[in-house]
Amino acid sequence: MIRLSVSIRLGAVVAAAVLLAACNVVVTKTPLFSPADETAAAVLRPGVWRFDTDPECHFDDRTKLVSWPECGGGALMKAGDAAFYERKSGEPVLTHQDFVFAAGDPPILQARVSLAGGVTMESLPYIYAGVRATKTDRGGRIVALRFWPVQCGPPPPATADPKQANAGTRDLLPGLTMKPGDPVCTTGSQDALRLAARASETWSPKPLSARWLRDSDRR
Repeated sequence: MIRLSVSIRLGAVVAAAVLLAACNVVVTKTPLFSPADETAAAVLRPGVWRFDTDPECHFDDRTKLVSWPECGGGALMKAGDAAFYERKSGEPVLTHQDFVFAAGDPPILQARVSLAGGVTMESLPYIYAGVRATKTDRGGRIVALRFWPVQCGPPPPATADPKQANAGTRDLLPGLTMKPGDPVCTTGSQDALRLAARASETWSPKPLSARWLRDSDRR
């Protein structure tokens, strides 16, 4: 598997720390969406969000973000920006991640990622997740959601063969392109991406989730 590490964990929405680990996903060298694409999108409620990416991660999320374990996937979200604590080494460092939450069916979360796993690209690519709101507040703002990576096509069958472990789909969706041997695909079309997002929703047996906790990280 290729590990695509999104610096915002949702990415939500890009929520300051979403981790997506997968091959067979859509990446682009340049962004497909801009803030202008957010105009009609439902609004994420600003504040502290928790991205539930690890069911074994247990801690008190009433505490400040800086004290959360790395598995906690927390971020301070506001329009277009997710702030989270980077813990690669030494003291936690507050880091900001831009993201776009594009309107549509489904809404799309776009974030820039670091790519490893033997695939080299000329620039840090953008990765995409489909999003469904699962709860809104009285003002109509999203306070809980689920999300899933946008895939290139039906996932390849599981295999123990290391030569095939990072393989991409055998049935590429329309509008997407994939180089022979690559485990990821790309596109220049918003429509193709959104089609892939709708299809991918059924291919993700365990969609990730995120939820709003409170308006501020002050304690």
